[in-house]
Amino acid sequence: MNFIKRRRYAAPWRQAWELLRYRYFRRYVCIEGDARQICHQTVAGCWNGVFYATSMGNFNYFWIRDFAAVVKSLRALGQVERVQATLRWALTHYITHNAVTLCITPTGRLFDAPTRGVDTLPSLLHCLWSAKYPLDGIEREFLNRKLAEFTEDFIEPDTGMLRPHIDAAELRDGVLYDRSAYAVAMVERMAWAAEHLGLQYGFSHRIYRDELLTHYWNGRYFNADYTNTAFSAECALVPFIMRSVEDADKLNLTLDYIRDHQLALPVALRYTDTPQRFRYRWWATTVMRNYAGDTIWTWHGAYYLRLLWGQGRPEAAAREADFAAMLERYHTFPELLHPDGRLYDSLVYKSSEGMIWAAIYLTLEKYRSRS
Repeated sequence: MNFIKRRRYAAPWRQAWELLRYRYFRRYVCIEGDARQICHQTVAGCWNGVFYATSMGNFNYFWIRDFAAVVKSLRALGQVERVQATLRWALTHYITHNAVTLCITPTGRLFDAPTRGVDTLPSLLHCLWSAKYPLDGIEREFLNRKLAEFTEDFIEPDTGMLRPHIDAAELRDGVLYDRSAYAVAMVERMAWAAEHLGLQYGFSHRIYRDELLTHYWNGRYFNADYTNTAFSAECALVPFIMRSVEDADKLNLTLDYIRDHQLALPVALRYTDTPQRFRYRWWATTVMRNYAGDTIWTWHGAYYLRLLWGQGRPEAAAREADFAAMLERYHTFPELLHPDGRLYDSLVYKSSEGMIWAAIYLTLEKYRSRS
């Protein structure tokens, strides 16, 4: 398969050293203020004058996946010009290297982590559509080439569905999935964005929505992947967040499951209540133990709060209060926490700080006012 033959963009050794240095020799920056003030300062701190970095900590470079999570929130916060500038900068480097990777360093080096991602191109197209980015002819030609490569590498030509058992990275990058619901939702968004951007992709976004509803929905949430019926937060929520599926009844059943299984306690949101049901990459069970197990990820937590308020859920105020207290306790917007609410750390890694995901939290007010 050509997926194996394509050039691989490995992370530079410097990035590994920076993670170790950050783990043992750098202290967190203390951001004063209440939760909203912390988040406003965090978003401002992630802008480096050229593009939005993913964090004020060890991720001081560009991640297309994380940018896709906040692009609409940043626009809602009035950062239209900075969003456009970030995408223009990223596209310039992508076109120069004839590749779309997960990460770009400030000096323009491309790399994937831990390996090539199934959600990288979908994230980029979602960003371009959401940002109303005006594509020129060179950019269109480049994106059409990448869509053709994506189809060849990841898609079954007869059905348009994801190929089984491809070792590709995705959001929960410490887990080995077989066609996760998250990946299906992201390909649905890619197909939808390609259609609306006037790009060439051979399959309708509707087939992925239908697949989510007929194969992945189990009556309570979207299964983690094609063969694993366990709950995983990104797989359960991203189809709703990305509007691949718009069904308030199903969303509320998912929110019921999270409430009943206390996945938002002590703070939102744990990945899963059954970590033993997943296959992990070696480093996620050794040097970064439980990195992607039942740890608490604030990215999903912020989106979860938005979904709660959007549905007028009675637990919304209490879960937001827990989240705000966490931000004020740590004086930053952390990346992830241990299941008991402590900042995550392991042998070689500790939670990053000042995550750009703070932009999601800052949009809660709009959803809260609707409830």
